[in-house]
Amino acid sequence: MLGRLGQFPCDVHKIAEQCGIKVLKPSLHGANAGRARVCFCPITLKRIGQAHGADHLRLVLRLIVESRGNAGELQGDVITAVSAVVLSGLVEIRADLFDDIDLGQVRTWAQFVKPGCSTQQAMATALLWLLASPDRIIPKLSAEEVAAEEKRAEIARKGRENAKRRRIKAAGDCATA
Repeated sequence: MLGRLGQFPCDVHKIAEQCGIKVLKPSLHGANAGRARVCFCPITLKRIGQAHGADHLRLVLRLIVESRGNAGELQGDVITAVSAVVLSGLVEIRADLFDDIDLGQVRTWAQFVKPGCSTQQAMATALLWLLASPDRIIPKLSAEEVAAEEKRAEIARKGRENAKRRRIKAAGDCATA
């Protein structure tokens, strides 16, 4: 999901401060848990900032903390999922993007469900389904692609029929022997 590290120089503390966020060490999480605008995942911030630049990281953090009710949702899973949504290009990015979405609730759902993927991936997928139109997520096939898909399906159907005939014939040959 994230590119090579070190591609962009990034001072995560300075960027977080610009967004009104205090970045603390993960070891301090217990004493300060539940506080709004406090982030305990500097490594995640650094990875995203170095891979995609300071402007991208600033946008991701602002989308989270400046949306209604989500200022306390600065966990690594949430930050990474929001970054993936921004990078997808499937959603129009605007200031009120997450105002009607409880990111904590989506994260809880993603942690519980995890359909064969990480919490971040499940969360990014859920957010894309909530925010993007289905036509953008799953583009319609062209007439040529539809015809090619029908041809592949017909070939597969004939292959299954032939295999069934061979099994029946082989079973009949064994019974007569």
